[in-house]
This record gives sequence, structure tokens and C-alpha cells, in this order.
Amino acid sequence: MAQKFSVEAGAGFYGGLGGQLAVVAEDLAPGLPLGVRFGVGFATSDALDDGYDMGGGTKWGDTKKTLELSEWGQNITLSLDVLYELGGLGFPVEVAPYVGVRYNFFSGGYTDPNDNVPVKSVTVSSNQFGFGGGLRFAYPALPNLQLVADAGVDYYLKACLSWEVIDDRDNKTTNTVCPDDSGYDNLDEFVTQPEWVLKLRLGAAYRF
Repeated sequence: MAQKFSVEAGAGFYGGLGGQLAVVAEDLAPGLPLGVRFGVGFATSDALDDGYDMGGGTKWGDTKKTLELSEWGQNITLSLDVLYELGGLGFPVEVAPYVGVRYNFFSGGYTDPNDNVPVKSVTVSSNQFGFGGGLRFAYPALPNLQLVADAGVDYYLKACLSWEVIDDRDNKTTNTVCPDDSGYDNLDEFVTQPEWVLKLRLGAAYRF
């Protein structure tokens, strides 16, 4: 049994603005300064690359603006980290490097709110495995309350992209393209599913 548990909430930047809720278990064994953290995060995302060439030198960003399309994107991320709590540094904060695995649910696309094209909405999604690491800083503000800062970098593997189109008559068409399929690289240039992701969050942890 872990000797200490914390419930942690933080907000900041993870490829976009968002936050994370996590449970942290520390001091897994006497004399072993290891902990684990399981988190669920959410962040907004730029789903489609504005600089993507739609053909003839026309960029997606220009097409989106001209046709008044509304773009959206998000990432929901499950994370599991192992933390190593550094001791004897003489700092007023607790410092813990960590490494871990990730599973990310990416989704995004666009809608046509002004009925300027014969498509009501387009949604693209993927589920990605990844891994990452960073540093967790915890300052004891109160006996059971810590102020927490988290900085790190994650990397995600390429994953199959699922594409759903709903036209103005509510007809739905779907397609899935995987990394070994023809046309995947071109679609992956357009869709901004995560690859390298910088993480910067601030928050608080209640320890009990």
C-alpha cells in the first residue's frame, strides 16, 4: 500500500489550452522514493493545418475563411507515469522526474454553419499510443495542500485516421486510412493529430 495519496488538478498548455485531473500515489515502499500518477486530461486542438495546400496554391486557412467554415478540435488523454522523488537537494519544493505511457483520443473537423457548401460537417479522429516524460514540482503551501507545476514533452505514434462526412441531407459516409495505406501521408499532413506535444501546467494537489 502507498503511504501517501494525492488528488491533483491542473490547467495550462498541452498542444492547446486545457487541464488534467490525476491521482498520485507516493512512497510505494519504505526507502523507495517512487510514485505513480494516473491522469485524465483535456485540451483544445487545431484540428486541420491552415497551411495545407488544397490544390492550385490555395491554403486550407484561406478556404476556411472564404467559406465561413467553423473548425474545432480536441484531445482527451489518459496518462500513467512513474515518478522518482529526488531528496536532499535543499530546495523548498519537491522535485520528481517522471516517465510514462499515454493513450490519446484525438478528434476534430469543421462544420458549415452558413450552408455555404453541400457538407454539414466533417469529423476526423484517431486513437494514439505515446510516451513521455518531464518534471513535477510540488510546493507545500499548507500541511495537506501542495502547489504543483508540471513541465514535460510527449511523443505519439502515427495512428489510423477515421473520416466521417455528413452532407446537407444527413447522409453519412465514413472511411479509415492507416499508416501503410496509400494516401495516408497526404491526409496526415492535413490533419494535426498529435506528434510531439509540449506540456506546461500549474495546479494544486490535496494530499491525504
